[in-house]
Amino acid sequence: MKPENFKKQAWIGIGIVAASVIVFGAAFYVLTGDIQKQVDAIAGYRSDIANQSALIDSYGNLKANVASATAYQAAMDKLLGTQDNLIAFPSQIDSIARSDGVDAKFSFESNPVPAGPNMAGYVGFDLNATGPLSSISTFLEDIESSTPILLSKIDTFDLSQSGQTYTIATKGRVFFK
Repeated sequence: MKPENFKKQAWIGIGIVAASVIVFGAAFYVLTGDIQKQVDAIAGYRSDIANQSALIDSYGNLKANVASATAYQAAMDKLLGTQDNLIAFPSQIDSIARSDGVDAKFSFESNPVPAGPNMAGYVGFDLNATGPLSSISTFLEDIESSTPILLSKIDTFDLSQSGQTYTIATKGRVFFK
């Protein structure tokens, strides 16, 4: 074999090897990028499947708890009277005040918040009571715990003393459905 042919054959061989390496490298680069995209897509699908599985479990739990929620709804309906029941609330306050030995003055605020499908409505009230401290304390406890047809909450109060007599000025809310 002639040295000129050998050089030519060597350069052709080196060229083929170099071209093969370049083609292989390019194919490897393209395929690894495509594989990474597929790996990322699979990870996203797994995350979606896990979320959907959690939603299905949550839905199943909600369906299972419908019976107990219905019982709680019935209990809440008993606690919450209608807005029409508010008419009786001042007389209930007066009755509790007399039984506890307190002089009470009660008035509703003028703008009730209407009830919504998932929220109780309410109307604010002002209540002033005068009497001995122990009687006022009992009176407030009785209002929050023993109003039979309406659920009420006292939000603020201001207590003042004049000799042996105490006066309390309160603001609160009465809830309705």
